[in-house]
Amino acid sequence: MTDDDGVHRREVLKAGGAVAALGLGGGGFFQTLVEDDTVASNPGIGSYVGQNDVIQTVCSPNCRGKCPIDVHVRDGQVKKIEPHPPEDEQYKRACVLGLSHTQRVYDPTRLKYPMKRADWSPDDPNPEGRGPDAEFERVSWDEALDLVADKMQSLKTDHGAESVLFHEGSGNYGQSGKSFKRLASLFGATQSAWGIDANVGRGFNRVTGTGFFLPPTNEAEDWENANTIIVWGSDIFSSQFQMDASKILDAVENGAKLVVIDPVYTTTASKADLWLPVKPGKDVHLALAMMHTVFEDETYDEDFLRKRTTAPALIRKDTGELLKASEVVEDGGEQQVVAVEQGSGSLVELEPETGGPYALFGEFVVDGIECETALTKLRDHVADYAPAKVAEKTGVDAENIRTAVRWLATRGPGGIAPSYAIGRYKHGHIFGQTYAMLMGLTGDYGRHGNIHAHHAGGASLSAGDWSAPEDADPGPSLFFPEYPDAMIDGDPHKVRAVYSIESNMMGNQFPDRQRFIEAIKSLEMYVVADMHHTDTVQHADIILPAPHWFEQEDITSGWGSHPHLGYRHKVQEPLWEARDDYYAIRGLAERFGFGDRFPETKRDMLRKVASRDDAIDFDTLFEQGTQKKQNVPIVKYTDEFPTETGRIKMYDDDAPSEEGVTFDVPRPLEDRTADDYEKADEYPLMFMQKHSRFRIHSQYEMVNWVREINPEPQLDIHPKDAKARGIEDGEYVRVHNDRGEMIVKAKYNEAFQPGLINTDQGWWSRDYIEGHHNDLTHNEVSEVGQTMAFYDVRVEVEPAPDDIDTDQYEADNPRAADAEAPRAGGD
Repeated sequence: MTDDDGVHRREVLKAGGAVAALGLGGGGFFQTLVEDDTVASNPGIGSYVGQNDVIQTVCSPNCRGKCPIDVHVRDGQVKKIEPHPPEDEQYKRACVLGLSHTQRVYDPTRLKYPMKRADWSPDDPNPEGRGPDAEFERVSWDEALDLVADKMQSLKTDHGAESVLFHEGSGNYGQSGKSFKRLASLFGATQSAWGIDANVGRGFNRVTGTGFFLPPTNEAEDWENANTIIVWGSDIFSSQFQMDASKILDAVENGAKLVVIDPVYTTTASKADLWLPVKPGKDVHLALAMMHTVFEDETYDEDFLRKRTTAPALIRKDTGELLKASEVVEDGGEQQVVAVEQGSGSLVELEPETGGPYALFGEFVVDGIECETALTKLRDHVADYAPAKVAEKTGVDAENIRTAVRWLATRGPGGIAPSYAIGRYKHGHIFGQTYAMLMGLTGDYGRHGNIHAHHAGGASLSAGDWSAPEDADPGPSLFFPEYPDAMIDGDPHKVRAVYSIESNMMGNQFPDRQRFIEAIKSLEMYVVADMHHTDTVQHADIILPAPHWFEQEDITSGWGSHPHLGYRHKVQEPLWEARDDYYAIRGLAERFGFGDRFPETKRDMLRKVASRDDAIDFDTLFEQGTQKKQNVPIVKYTDEFPTETGRIKMYDDDAPSEEGVTFDVPRPLEDRTADDYEKADEYPLMFMQKHSRFRIHSQYEMVNWVREINPEPQLDIHPKDAKARGIEDGEYVRVHNDRGEMIVKAKYNEAFQPGLINTDQGWWSRDYIEGHHNDLTHNEVSEVGQTMAFYDVRVEVEPAPDDIDTDQYEADNPRAADAEAPRAGGD
């Protein structure tokens, strides 16, 4: 459909949804249209009369859905989307965004052709030409890939393969990324080591030996068995596009207590038995107060602590190290820790998954060495965090702190379901360590009804060494926060070119956006493959148009959602000259001399990669559309823990340190949320950018249906904070700090506590009157967590200048039917 079909795209597509919803079918009104020849004269109506072809495929953004769907196609055009039950039908799911692909697949922001920035050449990159005013010219696919390959080879020869960075985002949960890494490994390029949303998982990993983003948790089908669920920093009923939220409601219907800990009164909080409105950044203080209550009430799980943790292990008082069996027991193991047996007082080596009458508390002298148990050390540490003592600091009533943890400790199996939000504070890794140990106290591992994260682990395709073949010589890795220093200053090594797929990060999503834009300007070549003409694409030298998911065959991971893999059948051929990322990857591989390492077709590649996973069958997956991986355990943590002792660590004698603080036990450390932060007076408001139900990160920003109800960025601000600054509800305001600014419309919102403001993340620069939310954020990370701290940001707000131009929103709704289409790549 083109823009001059006689009916605007919005009305045509909405009419189709309305017809389907109302069940009008082909009778009545439409029959009249057919008879009076209206259909022939109006293709926007005529396309709704006839028989649909229905193709089963999968929606594939970085969300917690990974939804199997049925796509209805008529006359070569996508008309309707419906949910499709996966193999295990209890995981049936869908969301409004997934159903809106009828618009997204034909959106004018789609990239159409390979493009080259008009004033770029391999020998003269002209970096100042990048940015909002850059112009592009159409080139052929062969020309584009020749330019990319020649420049990469030249840089490899002159500066080493590590001077080229292969950057992969999370915008497409298919398998092309594995081949992207395979090519990077064979070439020797620098690769991404991630650097977003890993704080909580890293801290949890130090205690249990598992976890990176969030830790593994029981699959959602088991959540109904929980007796207490503490949702910590997650609005699971609003921002997660999945059916797993219903599993929490199932648990509540079965009698579970639901506690929500969040500085915002969220949709989820409104459904809770108890809401704890913690102040931003005070989560570790709160969790330590919960530990204090468990010790005070003596509601810890003694059997679990003896069998599966290092709680009874002895710590040397002179060195702070765990006492090793080799030091005090003949033929004792060098890594084996020891405990004291109650009654006999004899030393016992602690084996994994082995209980016994070990002393949990006490001080002992062993061969002249003064020792105490790990649990004694932890109890004494949390003695300073009584609920009454931390109530004012955390903003949570002391009795509510006690009630929440008493439910967890005394009502049977349950759990804590944190989101990534807590890890978006600089030192968020400490929370991961803290709640992992708290759940060790209550014994909430390895049982039905245990929950450790706000989304399940789901299933991924196990491809062995496909991404890094044994004979490859992979280059170094860089965490996302390290990119600018590497590109601009050559620290730890100079990056001169970037090849990016599945990502709108460097131009839109990364914090301290201007620093990343400066980094892009330092490059000799920036190659971006994408579906849409995003902010990041606008900074590219070479643009490679990727197809919509409906136009590319793939196997979709169910990671982070449900235990299935999905087969993404192609619904239609790629529009214009869009080509699958695998086409470009294999094309570059041929030019580098690695062509024989990549199967000729995408399906051949998928079949080969899938053959490495014994838990699935390619033909079954292809035919069914989904296949549940039977080797995904429903209940997690049933075996010994992958730590040095095979036990949960209730004390860490090899703990990392930063800023003079050692994390042998959880110790609160704050950055900008600290009460005495040096610029707190100048910038008194904490600024978060929470996930929106209207986007998946920056995806779906362009969908008209969504923009009709969520038309522009806004600033959620408590009326008390607004009125103190002379700001009226609905007035445009300037949000600023020492890095940047943005101008948005203020919205009085009492769900946000005074001192905390929010603009939902994922908006593009074109959506702002001026500035951008990520012009306010910073790229400072903790040494331990290496995770971008989006929420650890302070700002001030004031009324916007009188002369700002707000016509894009006030003159007319820019996303309405008659709106002018934005410039799209290839036009």
